[in-house]
Amino acid sequence: MILEDLKIAIDVAAMGSFAAVARARNIDPSHVSRAIATLEADLGARLFQRTTRRLTVTEAGARYLHRVGPLVAELGGAAQELLQD
Repeated sequence: MILEDLKIAIDVAAMGSFAAVARARNIDPSHVSRAIATLEADLGARLFQRTTRRLTVTEAGARYLHRVGPLVAELGGAAQELLQD
């Protein structure tokens, strides 16, 4: 599981769209899709329910992202502290 994939998943949940995350990060939408697919495969669970018109976070996805969100933020803060020292 790659930290960047977790960050992308958190952004998708917040923005509600793969395309919005791709635009915000200036990356290809297929990269966002691959990151989510990889994360879901690693976890063995669907994080998002996708249709052609809608994207929703699954119950398992909501629980997981709620739990890992603070951890990802803490890792980012630790990296910033290291760079400042």
